[in-house]
Amino acid sequence: MNFKDRYIKTKDGLEIFTESLGNKNNPAVVLIMGAMNQGIFWYDSFCKELSNNNFFVIRYDHRDTGFSSVVDFQKNPYDLDNLTNDVIEILDGYGILKANIVGISMGGYIGQLLAVNYPNRVEKLTLISTSADQRPYIDATMGNFNNKYELPYPNKKFIDYIENNRNNLPKNDDEFRGSQLKGWKIFFGHELIKEDLDELIRLIDLSNRRNKNKFSPFNHGFAVANSKDRLEVVKNINIPTLIVHGENDVCFGVEHSQFLHKNIQNSKLEIIKNMGHMFSLSESGALLFKVISNIR
Repeated sequence: MNFKDRYIKTKDGLEIFTESLGNKNNPAVVLIMGAMNQGIFWYDSFCKELSNNNFFVIRYDHRDTGFSSVVDFQKNPYDLDNLTNDVIEILDGYGILKANIVGISMGGYIGQLLAVNYPNRVEKLTLISTSADQRPYIDATMGNFNNKYELPYPNKKFIDYIENNRNNLPKNDDEFRGSQLKGWKIFFGHELIKEDLDELIRLIDLSNRRNKNKFSPFNHGFAVANSKDRLEVVKNINIPTLIVHGENDVCFGVEHSQFLHKNIQNSKLEIIKNMGHMFSLSESGALLFKVISNIR
């Protein structure tokens, strides 16, 4: 079974590249990747196993990534609400009234907003490696540490990586790729086995070939910075929610997931031993089992 490509034309004139897998009459699952990342980082095997469990799977490239439209952010700035509306446009384009939403990191912000603003379009919600408050993360990436937030800043290892990048900007494609690989390794929170590292390198190289503009994904940082936190609005989520968090998440300490669990009614929290901000290929099977158990 192969992915089927489809472009969704949005009301504001953008084209969002999507891939679907499985029988469209099955319950739909929309996979929402984190900031700056394309849909392909939802592993093929992860998507195929969802399909094998009788779900209709959709993954997609956010605007400013992959095969989707590049945006002139200065002329047409956007925020998380716009990125959330992109998902609604995808659902409308496929004729899907209601879907299971699975979001990681920024994809989890979008999942929260879908559940708050479009509850009639969300069947069940899975939030992975995410938070109700992006401000500590955004401030840390800009070198600001004011200790004014309820939830913690990212791990020092991640902050050091960001600061090193800021002070030593990549000078060519090889250095850019090397910086990407280093960042991803930090995200995983542990040493990768060969199978996981090989898949990561394959996806990094594929994503660099697919991107229309290698700098446009950085617009997601501006979009998130332009958006409000969700500390209060998540209290309005009534949809059955699974919250999955790695104990070694360098971007959001486990306190971020604990806040979500405390404030989202009808939620369940699973802390995954050794997992970082991103789950590796070899970790994806265990995570998939939890996702399927939630959306059955």
